[in-house]
Amino acid sequence: MSDTPMILPLIQDSTGQLYTSAHEVSALLRRLGTEWSGWAEAGARSGLDAPTVDVLVQALTGLADQIDVQCIDRRSTTEGSA
Repeated sequence: MSDTPMILPLIQDSTGQLYTSAHEVSALLRRLGTEWSGWAEAGARSGLDAPTVDVLVQALTGLADQIDVQCIDRRSTTEGSA
């Protein structure tokens, strides 16, 4: 369990729209899963059911993996057409 705050770097364009990198999003999802697992293992949060936390962590990890794969595919497609 980390005491370091989770920060998601944002970039704002000229219209005010906010963006962040896919790498940062997938890293955040993985870190959330790690934090939740740590809480469940340490009993730091009452009411956390370890099997439920495991399922949620698997879902976060799966989403992070999906983002990573889509970015790899997009980058490969983009580089291949250059």
